[in-house]
Order: sequence, then C-alpha cells, then structure tokens
Amino acid sequence: MRRLGLAWRVALIVIAALVAIQIIAAAAYYIQRGRATESDFRLPLPDQIAAIVQLVERTPADQRPLVLRVVNGVGLRVAIERRAPPEPDPLRRAPWIEAAVARYLDGSDASMVRAYYIGPERNQSALETFSFRPVRIVSPLAGGGVLVAETVDELTVRVLGLPPGFWAGIIGFAVAALALYAVVRETTPLARLARSVERFAEAIEPVPLPERGAGEVRALIGAFNRMQSRIAELVRGRAFVLAAISHDLRTYLTRLRLRVEMVPDTDLRERAARDVEDMNALLEDALVFARTSFSGSRPEAVDLVGIVRHECAERAATGGAVRAELPPERVIVAGERAALARVVGNLIDNALKYGREAEVSVIAGTAAVEIMVDDRGPGVPAAERQRIFEPFLRLDPSRNRERGGAGLGLAISRHLVQCHGGVIGVEDRPGGGARFRVSLPLAAPA
Repeated sequence: MRRLGLAWRVALIVIAALVAIQIIAAAAYYIQRGRATESDFRLPLPDQIAAIVQLVERTPADQRPLVLRVVNGVGLRVAIERRAPPEPDPLRRAPWIEAAVARYLDGSDASMVRAYYIGPERNQSALETFSFRPVRIVSPLAGGGVLVAETVDELTVRVLGLPPGFWAGIIGFAVAALALYAVVRETTPLARLARSVERFAEAIEPVPLPERGAGEVRALIGAFNRMQSRIAELVRGRAFVLAAISHDLRTYLTRLRLRVEMVPDTDLRERAARDVEDMNALLEDALVFARTSFSGSRPEAVDLVGIVRHECAERAATGGAVRAELPPERVIVAGERAALARVVGNLIDNALKYGREAEVSVIAGTAAVEIMVDDRGPGVPAAERQRIFEPFLRLDPSRNRERGGAGLGLAISRHLVQCHGGVIGVEDRPGGGARFRVSLPLAAPA
C-alpha cells in the first residue's frame, strides 16, 4: 500500500480539523436549542410553525393579534387569513417542509399543509434555490382560517437553524484550500529533493537542484548540491586512479607474459602462465569497474531476450552446462547492449564457476522483466546476500583462488543494473543452490 506524502498528510489533518469544528459547532447548536425548547431534535422552522399553529389554536380570537406581534420578526412574517393565498405559477413545492410540519403537529395529515417557494423565478442552481429563495407555509387552523408564514432570509438559517457562523466555516474551507495549496507549494522542493537523492544514489551523476522554498529548505538543498558534487568528485577520482593503475600494470603484465614463455621448465611455465592470466582477468575487471563506476548512460531500445540467448550460446559453445528457458517474443528494455550483456555474462559465469551449471530464464511482466540465473552450488548464506555485491569481496578466499576472479563481477553487475533502473538480488534456489534475480523496467512504448 502506497504511503501518503507530507503534503497529503498535512492536507488531511487540516481537512479533518475543519470538519471536526463544523460537526462540533452544529452539534453544540442543536443540543443548546433542544435544551432551550425542551424538545428533541427538530428542524427549527417546521417546529416553530407547528408551535405557532398550536398556540394560535389555543388562544382566544381577541388575543391572536398579540400572538402575531410576538412571533413576527426580522426573518419571519406570520399572518392569519380567512383563506389560503393563491399559489404561484409555476408551483415549486417543498414537500420535506410539509411533512415535517405535519409530523410536529401530532401527526396531522401532510396534505393539509402547503409549503412552496415564492419570489421571482430566476435561473438558479438547486443550492441557490434552497438557500436564498423565500418559502411560504400555509397550515389550516382548527377554528377556521389558515396560518400563513413566509421566510424573509436565507432558508438554511430558518429551516436547519444553522447560524451565520456555518457559512463562515464554508469560507474557512475555501481558505483552507488555499492554505493546502501553499503547503503543497512549500513541500514540493522536499519531494524533488527526495527523488534527486534516490537518483543520485543509483547513478552517482550530480544534477544541481534549484534552491527554492523556505530558508531552511533552501539551505538543505544547497547542502545537498554541494555534497553530491563532492561525492561525484571522489568517485571520479577513485575511478581515474583505478583505471590508471590498471592500465599501467597491463604494460608490465605483457612483458611478464613474454618472459614466462621463455621459462624452460614446462610445469613452472604453465603455473606462471595461469598466474599471469589470473592477473590479466583481475585487471580487466578493475578496468570495467572503473569505467562503470562513473559514466553517463546512452540508453537505446534493446532486445533482452536476444542478449540472453547470445550469452547462453557463447558459454554453451565452450562446453558450459547452460540451459535457457526464453520467451519466443522480443522483450524490449531501454539500456546499453554491452552493459546488459556484461550483467548476463557475469551471472552465467558465476553460476558455472560455483554451481557447475546454469539455468537461465526470462519472465516478462506488464511493467518489468525478470532474469533468473540458477545454479546447483552451495548457495549464499542469508547473512552474506547483501555483502556479496560489494567490490573485491569473496566469501571463500581459498576456493576463489582456485577458480580465479577478484570479486568484482557481481559488484559490476549490481552497478550496471542500478544504472538501468533495476534491482538485483540473490535467494535460495528451490531444490538447493543459488538463484540470482534481476528485474529491469520495460521500455516505454514508442
């Protein structure tokens, strides 16, 4: 499950706080009103109309004008008429108000109560009609005549009883939206910094970030820019020194090879030749490691299945026990053909060296492709599965000496895989042995 970023977390906190404030304010209002009127939860306007009807019916006729003086106010006009006033055309009824008034009148027939919107007809949305169009409620009286009540302010305040502060809360939501935009704007440099750190950890390619945002954020981005420049220089210097030493040593190694050929003792000459070849392999790996440690990539669309098939065929032609299970169709990835061939070749050679045989398979998914190289060797202990990809690390020096190598093959493979946006790991092979798994993203469709 994907975790929410900082901006979304702050956004949710602000939204939750505003919603909680609105709920608490509305609940406090209804609780206070219920206590003041000694009634259960009721909609204010229908409850008020029902109470006025009941009061008028219980008041003598000569005292009813006094009641009307009490109930008439800024937001409500109430009158007692002999007959119902004519209804507007077109008629827009409010059946939910009718039903509420009838229910509060001890279950009276809702068809006897009429509630409808009045005022000039305008092109209004449903929300505008509900909020700002006045409403007229007509209810028959038991002794004859009808009670006519008209609202003269916002309907939401009269019907739902929501105070003007409710609309202040709505405005607060709009202000919160602007605040969230500001939060996202301020946290964007941090998100960009996180992506840059991850990319730099994979490619060791410094790309300065623009220093934007708050003062602390700008200071952090500036420190990161300086840090990645220093790290890149250190890596470049290490690669240059390693390449220079390896290059110079090859000159002396060539002279040594010529002198070994002149050794008269056959057994001594063969052993010396093997040592020279091992040294040559060490220098070749060192040069490759130096080149791949700090080099820009020039990706192109390459067929990974074709690369794997070619590398397997090359090893099988020299007597290696290599079996491949490959899909018939092409699998296209974005990368460098030589680098990917080096990765596949290193893994196959490693399986043949320590496991006597290699079983290679390619499985293509919807977004990535996996290469699995299995062997039947002793496997890799769980505690060593991360260290095995470190440069110059050999788990068993004595056995590695017999097989040759300097412990750079897997380090080179990991670096090349990471430069292609993939991951490499080792696990147990079912039935014994080790399984190296490489996952690479598929190329985007053209």
